[in-house]
Amino acid sequence: MGINKHSSLSKILILFFIWSFTATAYAQGVSSWYLVSFTNKKGTPYTLSNPSQYLSERAIARRQKNSIAIDSSDLPINPAYIDSIKSIGVEVYHQSHWLNAALVFVNDSAEIRALNKSSIVDSIAFMAPYQNLKLKKHRARKYKSRKHTIDKGEAISTFSITSGRIDMVDLQPLMNMGYRGKGVQIAVLDNGFSNANTMAAFAPLFANGQILAVRNFTSDGKKVFSSGSHGTMVLSTMAAFVEGEFTGSAIGASYYLIQTEDNRSEFPVEEANWLFGAEYVDSLGTDIITTSLGYTHFDSSQYNHWQGQLNGKTAIVSRAAQMATQKGILVFCSAGNEGVKPWRKISFPSDAQGVITVGAVDDKEQIASFSSVGYSADGRVKPDLVALGYKAPIVSPQGKIFKANGTSFSTPFLAGAAATLWQVSPNSTAAKLRQAILKSARRYNNPDSIYGYGLPDFYLASILLQIDTLKPSLTEENVLILPNPFISSFYILFKAIKESTAEIALYDINGKQVWFNNSFQVKKGKNFLQVNELSNLAQGMYILKITVDGLRINKKVIKQ
Repeated sequence: MGINKHSSLSKILILFFIWSFTATAYAQGVSSWYLVSFTNKKGTPYTLSNPSQYLSERAIARRQKNSIAIDSSDLPINPAYIDSIKSIGVEVYHQSHWLNAALVFVNDSAEIRALNKSSIVDSIAFMAPYQNLKLKKHRARKYKSRKHTIDKGEAISTFSITSGRIDMVDLQPLMNMGYRGKGVQIAVLDNGFSNANTMAAFAPLFANGQILAVRNFTSDGKKVFSSGSHGTMVLSTMAAFVEGEFTGSAIGASYYLIQTEDNRSEFPVEEANWLFGAEYVDSLGTDIITTSLGYTHFDSSQYNHWQGQLNGKTAIVSRAAQMATQKGILVFCSAGNEGVKPWRKISFPSDAQGVITVGAVDDKEQIASFSSVGYSADGRVKPDLVALGYKAPIVSPQGKIFKANGTSFSTPFLAGAAATLWQVSPNSTAAKLRQAILKSARRYNNPDSIYGYGLPDFYLASILLQIDTLKPSLTEENVLILPNPFISSFYILFKAIKESTAEIALYDINGKQVWFNNSFQVKKGKNFLQVNELSNLAQGMYILKITVDGLRINKKVIKQ
């Protein structure tokens, strides 16, 4: 199946890089792309003690924040190794320090033989044949039609349907407090972002410098803004804003727009492109990666995946997604739209450990029939979460608001919501943020292979994150009121050192008691007590008096 030279590593790489080129392809010497894996990183001039040579300050800070050590996987490939294979005549396109491998273009079998003889080369895996852009246009359109379905006859002209998606995951309270994901960086790995740079819905992003970088890792020769349209619609769920009609879940976040999907055909090179894209944004310091791409079958069946590989350890793209999480990045992956197709299961990289895999539900919170199901091959809960993905509002590259179907649109919406949540709790690690989001979900105590942990509650997740920062004492700084200002209810957050009973009273500015309860049960540890049924109160400032175990504090609260 492939050329593998060093037995111990080769057996692993045969498992991981199933797509080694065939004997026929080798004999014909067809011009193709290959992934060349090196034996080691010996002799590299880069060092672990000086990571600023290959990682941005933000990437280093993210590792420090998440207590992640910089290790050999961060070190770039030895430049001498790259020069060595270039001398053979191959063209080097991209490099992966995570896998210690390079994507190369090979013109004939003689170059393959020369690579095989090199002592620094461990394995060579076929990625894709040479592709002519003009010949592939029709098939590209046919393939992309499987990515999403747009109900083109149902334009949306009211903001309420966008608000419904937001309310479904209880994101509105955070947005009401002014949180929009500011300060958080999101990388979108997709098939291109057609017209995004000229659309009114994205104009604030460009005007405010929120598009940090754009890059195309494919060989199609196109710019990301004149390539595929799928990424544009994905981006809209997070970043689009149309006054009075549409808002994304993180219009204040900053974005990297990365094309890894080749719209001409389906070959394993797209998984490698995803790897390179993920490494690129990792090195720049991104906080979140969202991807609505998934892989199971290719144009040549000999490279197809099978369900036994859904273990997060086999497919290149899954290994890359897992590595991204290990670098402190919060990764969101669409579960896939295979629910009513023969495959049925989640796709790659949604099987990766540590990523948040997202399925799709309708506006009644029922699973969409097309949403791919779990579990992973090694028995982990997949999908992890669900969100609106059936008749979900998106903005098309023509600037029109439509309803669309697919886990492609439930996934980035949650990624944007996570960015908004992260702004609320900026000191939280990726692991804590992920844990809070999962714990907030409605099925957390009873997950399954269809809904996973269910619909998340981002307001509850914000409470879970903030209560972790409190010390166990009843003082002004160790008691939080959320939200404040409030509309009809609020939570009181604090940690207690023992079980007791709390007395809660609310007074207007004239000293009149307007609400009272003396029977709140306080447990040792985390407490969030809800004060509700306040919608009839007049707008203005009130004094909240809290008494627990003889200790009393006063807090100001504002009714909107």
